[in-house]
Amino acid sequence: MDITEITTMLGTMLGIITPLGGVGAVLYRRQNKRLKEAEAALAEANVSKAKVESKADEWDIWKEQLEAEREHVKFKDERINELLRMNAEKEDRHQQDIKDWEERFTNQTTYLRSVQRDLLAKTQSEIDYTKTVAELTRERDFYKMWFCCREQGDETCNPEMCARRKPQQPIPIKYVPFEANTAVVINLDKTNGED
Repeated sequence: MDITEITTMLGTMLGIITPLGGVGAVLYRRQNKRLKEAEAALAEANVSKAKVESKADEWDIWKEQLEAEREHVKFKDERINELLRMNAEKEDRHQQDIKDWEERFTNQTTYLRSVQRDLLAKTQSEIDYTKTVAELTRERDFYKMWFCCREQGDETCNPEMCARRKPQQPIPIKYVPFEANTAVVINLDKTNGED
């Protein structure tokens, strides 16, 4: 075989292989491109999966936090209800204390009013008694003006002044304040001193 045949053969082979190699290269590139796209898609899927897993982890964390918050809120509600019950009991006791104080105050006020009524009644009876004593004292003094010393054995009585001693004023029927009669009593004392 000669060189020309070899060259021809080689050229033919190259001519056959070259399109096949070109097609193979194109197919290889396409396949490589698809492989790279598949790897990129897989990487994106892995990223998405990681995101989903992280979201799931976050969701689990959020769920745990939510459960913890629910438990905390439930505990706080129970504590608030307990405090409200305690406060209601305390308020009931306080209201009962207020009612007891009001009842004691009412009883003490009623007692004080009855004592004041008794005091006013006794004061009024004392005033009436004092008026009666004053009237009787004035009446006694008035009747003393009629008293004749001669009839009682006292001869120092002036007969001209005596003359059975007619009253110098009418008998007071009503109560007259003591101050209004002091002038009359003083005058009578002066006249009695002259006897």
